[in-house]
Amino acid sequence: MFFKKTFTFSVIILIALQVFSQNSDSIVSKRSLFIIPHAAYQQETSWSAGVAWGYYFKSKVLNRISSVSGSVVYTLLNQFIFNITPKIYFADKKWYLYSNLNFRNYPDYYYGIGNSPTNIKQNFTSRNFSLLLQPQYSITKEIFAGALLSYQTENVKTDASFEQKRAEIYQRFGAAGWSPFAQLNLGVMASYDSRDNQFYPQKGIFAKSTISTSNTGFGSTFSVTDVSFDFRNYIPIFQDHVFGWQALFEGAFSADEIPFLLLPTVGGRDNLRGYRQGMYRENVLMLVQTEYRLPIYKRLKAAIFCSVGDVVNSNNYQIDKLKIAYGAGLRYRLNDARVHLRFDIAKNNYGEKLQFYITATEAF
Repeated sequence: MFFKKTFTFSVIILIALQVFSQNSDSIVSKRSLFIIPHAAYQQETSWSAGVAWGYYFKSKVLNRISSVSGSVVYTLLNQFIFNITPKIYFADKKWYLYSNLNFRNYPDYYYGIGNSPTNIKQNFTSRNFSLLLQPQYSITKEIFAGALLSYQTENVKTDASFEQKRAEIYQRFGAAGWSPFAQLNLGVMASYDSRDNQFYPQKGIFAKSTISTSNTGFGSTFSVTDVSFDFRNYIPIFQDHVFGWQALFEGAFSADEIPFLLLPTVGGRDNLRGYRQGMYRENVLMLVQTEYRLPIYKRLKAAIFCSVGDVVNSNNYQIDKLKIAYGAGLRYRLNDARVHLRFDIAKNNYGEKLQFYITATEAF
């Protein structure tokens, strides 16, 4: 019965290539490059193929490593995603630039808005381009402050089946987001980072807060204020055993309607693993997740995780059934920077099928 409902098959070809090796004792992380081609099958996406890659610069400080990572994924449902993320520390380590460039042509399903299941399942295609820049300055060794600039365009395409549900969708959930729109966000951010490493921390605290706004008539179709707060704590237990936990808040606020694709959503490879991303959306997301990480043999590690949280409407904060997800996974260290290949299997308390995730970054 399980294989009739869903079948997941993943093929991983791992290439870990160390380049430009350094002999100096002062170098704690050498330059390295990894490339991970992979193929998978899931019910929602059919067969997919992709490549994830990462280039990591040499560094004398384990928690200040510049990198450029990215991925390309294509499925037989014509879902295409291109993503590249440069994270650059400049020569004196005082300035740091986090940036992201993303393009997707992604057929998906719309399930309505809210934290309860609906009878809506409308197919659509998201054609999105986004650019994010976060220049930051190191005030102290642990404290950063900076600006935020983001721009994105969204063009949602539908087929004839949408006309049968258009009136119901507009009446129940609003019309925002179904027509093309663009958003230009400007904001500020501040962070505290005492982690020993940004890719696979074994101790320390990370806290980051951002606030940004977009305004109609100033490069944006909608006026929306976005707020987020992310707190993470990593506690060493013994012999490389680590307990980590994260508290995350995300909110999108406006006096008018907000496009559904701009609303926070649970699920996916990072937040509440075990839920299908996009099934539950609202203007506020709140969650707490924990993870116990333990060594197995040399570069191989394991993890056990559990998450609890939900999306809510900021006008009433009502939750009918709190969402809980749990699972386990394996990690394989790729380089001196502590970048790990991650494979997770997760389940949720709504009785939905297992979800599988393969990536080269930690959930938090």
